[in-house]
Amino acid sequence: MSDTSSASPDVSLRDLQAFVSVASTGSFRTAASRLHTSQAAVSRAVARLERQLGVTLLDRGPRGAVVTPAGHGALAHARRIGTQVSLLRADAAGGASTVLRLGAAATASGSYLAPFLASWIPRHPDVRVEVVEDGSAALADRLVAGDCDLAIVSGPVAPELEVVPIREVAVRAYYPAGHPLDVDEPVVGARALAEHPLVLNPPGYLAGRLFLRECEASAVFPQVRYRSTVGQTLAALAEAGLGVAVMADSVDLRGFDLRSRMLTTANGYALSFTLAAAWARTAPPWVRECGRELAAFSRRRATQAPGRTGQRPAHLAQRPAGGPPSEVAEP
Repeated sequence: MSDTSSASPDVSLRDLQAFVSVASTGSFRTAASRLHTSQAAVSRAVARLERQLGVTLLDRGPRGAVVTPAGHGALAHARRIGTQVSLLRADAAGGASTVLRLGAAATASGSYLAPFLASWIPRHPDVRVEVVEDGSAALADRLVAGDCDLAIVSGPVAPELEVVPIREVAVRAYYPAGHPLDVDEPVVGARALAEHPLVLNPPGYLAGRLFLRECEASAVFPQVRYRSTVGQTLAALAEAGLGVAVMADSVDLRGFDLRSRMLTTANGYALSFTLAAAWARTAPPWVRECGRELAAFSRRRATQAPGRTGQRPAHLAQRPAGGPPSEVAEP
């Protein structure tokens, strides 16, 4: 990356690249290393971009660089520009003509996305797939921001998105045999669960967020010992006796020996949400077709997936009429 100065008011692609790298890493030094240039050159590039745009993109502090509110908007545009330039270069070189940015949480990537892509990619050799990993709830926002083209999401979604439901997902507590929760009762509430050390997902994941919201409503304070984005990591911790894992029952638990109980609200409703494939309503037809294929494939896989401990109790299969709305993404 060179650091040639210019009086041109045009935004430089290299300056955008420097900004994206600093925003992604939170560090000018790390960004410079990735771009094979000096830290001073990266700092000048970001400062030049801020002057050209007339806004502050990054807050510099002793703990690193943090993207400002104005910077988040610019970051989404910068990433889209970078993607389009990559497509241009690929076309010019005779490579793949299209990029599909697929979003999924780590658990969904293994359970649904990888098996789907194994059959989809060979049928679409002209498409290069890039996987964007984040919480399923956060991915709905990233779709609206244009960070990905298609994603497996959860929770309420913006009206700009079109969704196709995959399956209803229950939030469950997982623990080894002999644990105090290992009794002949299919459900458990937040108040009883909060008496035990817990391991769960970060806030960007809906299962953990729903549970913490229920704890707040029940005026209890859970003992969260560990957080992980990967369901199998939480299962391993639970199996080792380090805490009860609170997570969605969409996690593939083959190889684990765990018991489980479904979480309910204080009013007895199942704590659950709908997992769905989603894309922007303005997405091209081929992306929408891919999304529908992904949803259909994932629905079939959800009915066949082994390794889940416990099923939804019959009396919780449907919410009572007039019950509270679930975190559902509907078409």
